[in-house]
Amino acid sequence: MAINITSLVIKSENFVIGKKTYTVRYTAELDREFSDVMLKTGQLFNDIKKTDYDEDLTLDEQRKIVNDGYAEMLSISKDYLVAALGQKEADEIVHYADNRTVTITKIAQAIFEAGQDDELKQKYGSNRKQRRGKDNG
Repeated sequence: MAINITSLVIKSENFVIGKKTYTVRYTAELDREFSDVMLKTGQLFNDIKKTDYDEDLTLDEQRKIVNDGYAEMLSISKDYLVAALGQKEADEIVHYADNRTVTITKIAQAIFEAGQDDELKQKYGSNRKQRRGKDNG
């Protein structure tokens, strides 16, 4: 008997955001793009955290560091959405999310994670899983 590992090959996933379904096609280039997002975002979070402990910074200097950091996180998360979905679809999602940095960064992360394994499906369910739950309950 052969062991079927086809489920490890994830070529695309569909996402519903608002009332629209978006399809992401996973490629090595998209994975590299997300690695850049994570490295840059991690560095920006570290820079922001440092402002909490730097007594030499004025309140205005701290605000500037935090605001600039969040603006950069928003920009790189948008760039990832463009790479994953295309400009028009990324713009729709950004508009739907009211241009909120945290929300858009989480969406980018969820899209990436869904292409790596079925962790998101296990965590959040899928239509099939939800239907099965209703049948059994």
